Parts: sequence; C-alpha cells; structure tokens
Amino acid sequence: MKYSELVLYGVYSDLRTEVARRLLGVLWWALEPVMYMAVFYVVFGLGLRQGDTDYVPFLLCGLVAWKWFDSSIRQAGMAIQGNSGLIQQIFVPKYVFALIQVLSNTFKFFIVLLLLLGFLLLFGKEPTLEWLGLVPLLLVQLLLTLSLGLLLSALIPFAQDLKQVVDNLLMLMMFMSGIFYDLQQLPATLQGILNYNPMLQLIQAYRAILLHNQWPDWLSLGWVVLGALPVLLLAVLILRRFERHYPKLML
Repeated sequence: MKYSELVLYGVYSDLRTEVARRLLGVLWWALEPVMYMAVFYVVFGLGLRQGDTDYVPFLLCGLVAWKWFDSSIRQAGMAIQGNSGLIQQIFVPKYVFALIQVLSNTFKFFIVLLLLLGFLLLFGKEPTLEWLGLVPLLLVQLLLTLSLGLLLSALIPFAQDLKQVVDNLLMLMMFMSGIFYDLQQLPATLQGILNYNPMLQLIQAYRAILLHNQWPDWLSLGWVVLGALPVLLLAVLILRRFERHYPKLML
C-alpha cells in the first residue's frame, strides 16, 4: 500500500472510529464545536459585555479558525505516542500519524465552516467575490498547522513533559490571537507584539473576507507561509533523522 493510500485509509478509519464511539455519531462533529463556541459567547459576549449583536459573527469567525488549529496541533503532537503499539510492530513513516490527525480535523473543520457560512447568511451577510479568498487562506492555515503539528510530533516522544508546555502555550496563544477582542482597541505597542502571532493574522483574514467582504492582507499571509516553511522542513528532517529511534522510545 502506498503511503498516500495509508494516510487516506487512516483518516477514514479515525473518523469512522470516532463516529462509532459517539452516541450522536456524525452530529457530534457539529454539536461539540457549537457548544464550545456557546460557552465563550456566554462568558465574553454576555458576561463581560464585549460587544453588541455584531460581536457574535466576530467571535465565531475567530473561534472556528482557532478550534481547527488547536485540535489539530494537540492531536498531531501526540500522534506518535498514541500509536506506540503499531510503531513497535511494523515500519510506518512517522509523519503519517501526525498527518492523519491533521487531515481528520480538517475534514471536521469543513463541516463547522459550512455551518458558520450558513449562520452568516442567516445573519444577513451576503457572499461576494472576496469570499473566494477563503481558498488560499485555508491552504495557508493548513500549512501552518501541519508544520507545527509535525514538529511537535517529532519532539514530544523525546521529552513528554513538552506536552504540558505546549498546552499552556496554546492557551496563551489563544488569548493573543484576537479571538475575543478587536486588535484596534489595544495600545499600538501591544498591537505590534501581537502581530507576530500567525493565528492573529489568519483570524483577521477570516474576518476581512466574511464580515467585511474584503480581500485578506496578502502580505501578512505571505509572512505566515515564509515562517511555516522552515518549520515544516525542520520537522521533516527530525522525523527522518530519528525514524528508527522512535520505537525504542516507546519501550
């Protein structure tokens, strides 16, 4: 079996297994992120009174993009550890396991994205030519997610405590991504610091396209790509260099 076929089968198997063990099956893929977003809306939109009715689509655009990134990174980072039994039995390129997790989450993300688009249409937003900007934007986020996911999957088996560090960094990164607030409300100095967060750039691009019918800032997306490519290269080099070492780490 070719490795590409192995990845596709792994994605299918992962999704089928998840559906089988959930009482609500496929519906849970939509229900879980809806509940996730509802909690944050109650806290920030109602409890802290962060905005008016326009705050709902503003918040949802950020949360949908973040949920895809966050879930993929966490699961991809633990992909090699989670398949330790299989790794000790047969040889499979280790990138396969992280790639399966990223693609599985990507499939579920598209379902949530369709729900978001439907909500925006009901909210009164009208699709325009600029919505086609979602295609390159999604590809950029996929590249960023895959780069970081592969790198973490390569490193965590060597230092399992790194998982706790990653969990806390992701939490910090979430609050620095402008999900809950408008970046323009912050001091200029703080804005400059937060702009180094690639997810902030991506979330702003989603809002520009879906809420304001504007093309994203292509320069910002270009910088995200330039930052993700060397990370991806480093991840691939580490995985190839220690390909045969991972089974020993699982003992």
